[in-house]
Amino acid sequence: MTKIAFRPTLLRSSALSALALVGLIGTAPAFAQDAQVQPGTSVSTPPQGDVSPAPAAQATAAQSSTAQSSTAQPGTAQPGTAQPGTDAGQPQDIVVTGTLFRRTDTETPSPVTVLTSDSLAKAGITTVSDAVRSISADSSGSVPTSFTNGFGAGSSGVSLRGLTVSSTLTLIDGVRTANYPLSDDGQRSFVDLNTIPNAIVDRVEVLKDGASSSYGADAIGGVVNIIMKKEIVGAYGTVEGGVSQRGDGGEQRATLTLGTGRLKEKGFNFYVSGEYQHDDPIYNRNRGFPYNTQDLTSIGGDNNNPGSVAPSQTTSAVVAPTTQTTPGNILSGTGLATGAFQVLNSNGCAAGQTLVTTPRSGSTFIDQGCEQNLVSDYGQIQPEQTRFGVTAHGTVQINDKTQAYLIASYFQNDVKSEGSPALIRSANPVNTQNIVLPAVLANGTFNTTNNPFATQGLAAAIRYRFGDIPASSEYKNHVIRAAAGIDGQFGEGWGYSASITAAHSWLDITQNGYLNLAGLQTAITTGSYNFANPDLNTAAVRAAISPTVRSQATSDLDMIQGVITKDLFQLPGGPLQVGVGGSVRYEAQNDPSQNPDFTTINLNQFSAVGNRTVESAYFEVNAPILTSLEIDGSGRFDHYSEGFSHFSPKIGVKFTPIRQVALRGTFSKGFRAPSFAETSGSVVGFTAAVPPCSLQAQHGATLTGTTCSGGSAYNQSYSIGFNTAGNPDIKPELSRSFTGGVVVQPTTWLSFTADYYNIKKTRVITGGPLSNQALAAYYAGTALPTGYSVTPDAIDPSFPNAQPRALFVNSPFANAAALKTSGLDFSALVQLKPSDDFHFTSRAEATYILHYDFKQSDADPFVDFVGTQAPYITSSGAGTPAWRGNWQNSVDYKAYTLTATAYYTSGYKAVAYDQFGTTDCNGGSTYGGTDPEFNCHVKHFVDVDLTGSVAVNDKFKLYFNVVNLLDQKAPLNAGNYAAVNYNPTYTQIGAVGRTMRVGANFQF
Repeated sequence: MTKIAFRPTLLRSSALSALALVGLIGTAPAFAQDAQVQPGTSVSTPPQGDVSPAPAAQATAAQSSTAQSSTAQPGTAQPGTAQPGTDAGQPQDIVVTGTLFRRTDTETPSPVTVLTSDSLAKAGITTVSDAVRSISADSSGSVPTSFTNGFGAGSSGVSLRGLTVSSTLTLIDGVRTANYPLSDDGQRSFVDLNTIPNAIVDRVEVLKDGASSSYGADAIGGVVNIIMKKEIVGAYGTVEGGVSQRGDGGEQRATLTLGTGRLKEKGFNFYVSGEYQHDDPIYNRNRGFPYNTQDLTSIGGDNNNPGSVAPSQTTSAVVAPTTQTTPGNILSGTGLATGAFQVLNSNGCAAGQTLVTTPRSGSTFIDQGCEQNLVSDYGQIQPEQTRFGVTAHGTVQINDKTQAYLIASYFQNDVKSEGSPALIRSANPVNTQNIVLPAVLANGTFNTTNNPFATQGLAAAIRYRFGDIPASSEYKNHVIRAAAGIDGQFGEGWGYSASITAAHSWLDITQNGYLNLAGLQTAITTGSYNFANPDLNTAAVRAAISPTVRSQATSDLDMIQGVITKDLFQLPGGPLQVGVGGSVRYEAQNDPSQNPDFTTINLNQFSAVGNRTVESAYFEVNAPILTSLEIDGSGRFDHYSEGFSHFSPKIGVKFTPIRQVALRGTFSKGFRAPSFAETSGSVVGFTAAVPPCSLQAQHGATLTGTTCSGGSAYNQSYSIGFNTAGNPDIKPELSRSFTGGVVVQPTTWLSFTADYYNIKKTRVITGGPLSNQALAAYYAGTALPTGYSVTPDAIDPSFPNAQPRALFVNSPFANAAALKTSGLDFSALVQLKPSDDFHFTSRAEATYILHYDFKQSDADPFVDFVGTQAPYITSSGAGTPAWRGNWQNSVDYKAYTLTATAYYTSGYKAVAYDQFGTTDCNGGSTYGGTDPEFNCHVKHFVDVDLTGSVAVNDKFKLYFNVVNLLDQKAPLNAGNYAAVNYNPTYTQIGAVGRTMRVGANFQF
């Protein structure tokens, strides 16, 4: 069905279903903190009260809650404040992420990390994004908000097991929501964590296991289930402010939640919650070396500031005489400078820039240029971010066996970033590398203002950045979402659950500073733009050259689902449970190209447009064969309207030979459905390249053995584009995974877990896996691989009969790659309570990646990426550190709480096989400097955060957070392209530095 035909029908059905909820009967009452039970996507709530659980009843993660945990107030409430309306009675039936059934045992065969609002508050974590991305299982491919140059700019996404954001499924209260309208790297779909309510989060459950048998596509690496508070009575609020030690990066945050009605007393609860957050930008110039420059010569590296070797493109224009082959066509320069480059402005380089002279190889010319520190002038470590939203939540206890809910929310996340000024020379999407300033303007006069060679009848080659035209981007994402559901019990051992949801996301994108090709050509041919002294240009001239580019991308998700469960008969360990369910969902994405007519220079070209329906049926059987042995089996069949289907099975076993020890394991198969970008979109990426010596020789180069030098400008380094188009015949990615582990609780105050995971992905979708072969075949004059083509560059005017170099390699997405990864998860929990006034809690969590083996195509070998900066492309150069972990120690004494949390990321080698074809620094280092050993090894990073609070009275609490207490600097990572000289995925706070926050929580 088309979106127009299907969506209204689905929403009308949803409305009728919502009206029918009131009349249904069923369910045992859920207590206050139990989240909505969704079919196939259930959630867990630890029992409240001082109950000493069996070892299998302990949560499995360092930051997890246990049966002894208290209920924290909404948002980032500090520990020890119980919420009105909370049931503090004995354990009741609950539900757990990854199973259909209610149970009293929170420990399933699958490993789950539970991040409670209490533990997050103690860690000083205030957002869902920071919470999820703090866990040790989040690895390569994770998307930080600070990476504003990426295809998915303005967002935040989680990548469990390093399988990219598209292999981790994010849920809200157990149901799906709309994806971010842009795709990561123009390919992978994911949910933006920045548009999820923070103030009412009860906990975040992270299922670190393949879960396609319960949830369908995309749950290969695991599931992140964000669970909202179900009952809030009274008024709760938070006011917080913070600033970095350097005096920038100011933060303001406020929340207010109002609720009324107790489920047990009045049979209903309704609350409204609003929140606001603003983070000021942080600029590289306000940080010390090495984050404020690309000149690393003082520590043995290279100087990569533009202009360090003249000529270069800075905001000070430099020109040289050249030839224009076609009168009136400013793009028809030969690319050859027939004289020395010189600074166009007679006053020399702009303020803050340094004059540089360099003898030109093979000639007597001495070129001039201006060195500029673009990082200091324009670089941002942190963009400006503003987010706000409101949520309304209602729960009705229809009778003692029936409960229904409705939740609706609107959230907006606005990310603004600044960048370097636009370059006049580019290859995207039109080649302006040989652009010239003509000798004669369109009105027939000499171009003396911009071209000092005009009276000689010569055109001028130019190198320039438009420093008088600020470059900025704004990504304003809006998400409106509504969900309703009911769950209950009836008859003898029957249970049911049903829900509906609809979510719509629209992203408004505003780009400033990009060059319009037609406007640029007009400005140059008429002489209206002053390159010699840009300060003299008018606003109208600048606007004509660089008009604001606005676009909008959208995504949708509508879903209906339901499940029925039945206790069939008793086994020695409990009832044999069977559950069956089904769902229908509609997905759509409309991300049109921002540059459809190729008129905007250097603006990324990517698109994804499509819609589909997915029909699913699933089941689960839980058999407690013995009191010590539980076997759980599940399966799910998904059919996509594109024409493919998939069945995903899973089996899990938990064995508890003694009360203090539980053994667990799972085996599952799963899949990732192709994204709309992969089936019907397109994406263009660029990289620096030089033609092979065989081609350079045709353009005048001199060959010496296997090296070549000289010749026309055609032989110089240039940007080659790789254009990847959607493939409607693409197949889903497949996965096989298994886990095995142990949960040990020798005493009531100590527990720890260890789990092994092993995941294999096949038919991994990759863009243009044979692009290099196609490029080699083009230059060799042989047949290109099927589906591949090469767009040649313009003819070299100096050698018109020579073969043109490749400008674009055009290729399809293909099921070509494969991946295998394995590792170990560890966690430990210590809880001591020597007196009623004193509590000590210590939580630790760590992940050790044993292998991350990847191959680009069937013809390639597997290469282990662990401990390197690969996978370079899919992880934005974040790499795959072998170890990640965190350790939290908290002391509660009467009204005071003090907590220290340490985060650790191991070092790695700054090499990327998938980018350079080797794991040696000599040729494989992502730095690419003259010394291949420089910064080949990136050091480990440890960040310690400190939080404290004092309860002034029952209604008011003060707290403080010190993030990066020791002011640790991010280790040097000169080759990371997501940030300047550091890795923002794991060490962002090391570039920001020590940050302080103070705030207050109030309730009444």
